[in-house]
Amino acid sequence: MRRIFLTAAWCVATASAAQPQTPAAEPARWTLDDCIRYAQEHNVEVHRRALNVEQRGVELSTARFSRLPDLNAGIGYNFSFGRGTSADNTRKTETLRTGSFDVSASMPLFQGLRINRQIKGSKLDLAAAMEDLERAREDVAVNVMTRYLEVLYNKELVGIAERQLDLSARQTARSRDLAAAGKQPESAVYESLSLEANDRMALTQARNDLALSLLDLSQTLDRESAAGFDIATPELDSVTLASLHRLGSVEAVYDHAAAHRPGIRSERLRLESAENDIRIARSALYPSLSLRGGFGTGIYSSMDADFWPQFDKNRNEFVGLSLSVPIFNRRVTRNNIRTAKISMRDQELILHNAELTLRKEIEQAWYNADAAYAKYCAAGQALDAARVAFDYEQRKAEAGRTTLFDFNDAKTRMEKAEAEAAQAKYEFVFRQKILDFYRGEPLTL
Repeated sequence: MRRIFLTAAWCVATASAAQPQTPAAEPARWTLDDCIRYAQEHNVEVHRRALNVEQRGVELSTARFSRLPDLNAGIGYNFSFGRGTSADNTRKTETLRTGSFDVSASMPLFQGLRINRQIKGSKLDLAAAMEDLERAREDVAVNVMTRYLEVLYNKELVGIAERQLDLSARQTARSRDLAAAGKQPESAVYESLSLEANDRMALTQARNDLALSLLDLSQTLDRESAAGFDIATPELDSVTLASLHRLGSVEAVYDHAAAHRPGIRSERLRLESAENDIRIARSALYPSLSLRGGFGTGIYSSMDADFWPQFDKNRNEFVGLSLSVPIFNRRVTRNNIRTAKISMRDQELILHNAELTLRKEIEQAWYNADAAYAKYCAAGQALDAARVAFDYEQRKAEAGRTTLFDFNDAKTRMEKAEAEAAQAKYEFVFRQKILDFYRGEPLTL
């Protein structure tokens, strides 16, 4: 059963940027919603995706501020020995001390629309990162639901084992009474004790499996310890299960998933970003125009004036335009454009493959859900028949008109039918919830 759940979860799991918040107190019995919420708040991969969103936000901010002018200031003080340039712009042999101060600014006016396209690309990358975060949260939800259903299944197996042990214990007591009355041989008592011991061992194994499944779920939630951890058992009667059976059409499910699944949306955003990268590369073919301006001054030890008069006398200001026209750069720009086009075609293939994979997963989920419901119905009918057969054998045993072999055979068949019915029930719930997940419905029980 566990292998079925894990395999199906791996097939369907393909990845809110809010900061995680630790709950004030853990619930006594965790519901599926509690488990999913806790796991999404503490999962390492979700945190990494959130950091990636934050990083993309920083990159977008950098792209936006690149429109603004830059401002730089510099100050220096030098000692010159030997021949040097004095304040009157003559060459003299003496030790000079000179100081300088300058402030400059530049602002891009036109760069082939590079800045606008870089801002657009950063927005697309940020949107794709947010979709990746949502995909990671959904993957965590699917994984948690898988583990949660495993625990519920093992809980039912424990209940089945307890009922079987109770039946065996009552049969042992009945065998003792019949043997004391001389209606059964003494060997029937030892056979009943042997069957009771086997059922006790089966119960121990079932409880161990339940403890391990709870441990798996607790570790999936990234809890520090599994001590005291338990889950709530939802009501999953036949009426509730019948209401879950909603298939719809494969095309309708696929259309919704293709439009809303974060894995597909992120790849579409990356394709749009790849197309924008081509435009960014092409912007290098256009001239660039920038506005520059600055202020500078200096002081000289060879001048008789004090610091502030020199500062004012030697100052100079400038403002100007700078135009750069690309003529030949060893085909770097052309090759960058070709590289961007190759990346775009690769992203088209990635998106196409993601859409094909999604369609395959949805078709498999649709047929699995339909088959699982049929199996669940058949298992329920088989269980009803096994219970009727066991009730008949139990009445015969109470009257002392059946053999221990026939009683145990009917009990074993009923136990097997109960286990198969429980497996079919949770397999159906899992398959149907996966189909609903593609349909955009939340994973709840």
